[in-house]
Amino acid sequence: MDIKSVLIIKGSHRENGFTNRMCNEIAKVFSSCSVKIFDACNERFSPCTGCNYCEKNGCCVFRDLDSFYESFETADLIVFASPVYNGSFSAPIKALIDRFQVYYTGFYANKKTQQIKKHRKAFFLAAAGRGGEKSFSYMKSQLECAFTILNIELCGSVLCSHTDTQPDSYLRALEEIKRSFTDE
Repeated sequence: MDIKSVLIIKGSHRENGFTNRMCNEIAKVFSSCSVKIFDACNERFSPCTGCNYCEKNGCCVFRDLDSFYESFETADLIVFASPVYNGSFSAPIKALIDRFQVYYTGFYANKKTQQIKKHRKAFFLAAAGRGGEKSFSYMKSQLECAFTILNIELCGSVLCSHTDTQPDSYLRALEEIKRSFTDE
């Protein structure tokens, strides 16, 4: 994988939580690349309102994610990181995924033409206090569905599970993440 730029999308409110720790480790793995971190919990952006402005105008009525979209479209690797909350993504990550509507409507309005020309790779990581395997599977499936329209290929995923009772599962997840990027 020839990676020069990485966009890490963090979706955890806990600065020292497992999700953010794993993001920090991924940033270290790619320290020789251009790494941008989008902290969805600390960025203030409007949720998608389903107004269809993007369908008619090719951009969102809210301009608060324009610089994010630029990084999102040009990164070689995009890392989506979320804790498992109630069987799914954290609210900020879900809101961000909903804002990809601008790409979905463009895709269908333009006879299924890719709106993002650059093919990118993605990695998905999640942390769960309990098992989380079923939720992780749903979350991964939801991303893969979105990725077909976003011109992204999921190249790996890791679930850091049972963090409530086995905090060392974090270390196993980190080793798996590092192997994913260094065993090429």
